[in-house]
Amino acid sequence: MRRRLLGAAGVAAAVMMLGMATMAGAADDYQKFGVRVRAIYVKPDESFDGKLSGAHAKVSDDIIPELDLEYFVLKQVSTELIAGVTRNDIKINGQFQGSTWLLPPTLTVKYHPLAGNLISPYIGFGLNVTLPFNSRLNGDKSFSIDNSVGWAAQAGADIKIKDNLYFNIDYKYINADTKVKIAGNKYDLDLNPHLFGIGVGYRF
Repeated sequence: MRRRLLGAAGVAAAVMMLGMATMAGAADDYQKFGVRVRAIYVKPDESFDGKLSGAHAKVSDDIIPELDLEYFVLKQVSTELIAGVTRNDIKINGQFQGSTWLLPPTLTVKYHPLAGNLISPYIGFGLNVTLPFNSRLNGDKSFSIDNSVGWAAQAGADIKIKDNLYFNIDYKYINADTKVKIAGNKYDLDLNPHLFGIGVGYRF
């Protein structure tokens, strides 16, 4: 219930951000398109089904390259689409048991209250789809992880280097609640990763 309330609050915040920026950004000249590359530290905040009692399961962290595309609807409002792939080890009771690959395309709406300044912070909220593939667990041929659809929250800042070139720091939280199939039985698995990123971007 708490996650649903947070999701509803985020949608409301995104609508408010769009409304607040409409008058402020409509008449200004600004670069509408942007591309950015980041190095991302992915830290799952996983929670396995309580039915798996006695087994301490862990999904490993990962560091990945990420590409994102950004479009400014208004000077202070943009949309961002990120793409990257992570590989995460699965450990049970400290022992390596398998791995999974995750493709988590995420689309957010971002509000930049100080757009155009040397340092331009932003907040965002959006939608994530997590697509696990090539999942393996210690010879269990039935092992699989379901796709998930959830919300994403974001905060960060762009720091101008020169002209249209920017340094970027970024944080995202992705709500990825899914199910895992082990030995023919399905269990709840909440991945819920934290994403910490640094990178550079160019606007045109």
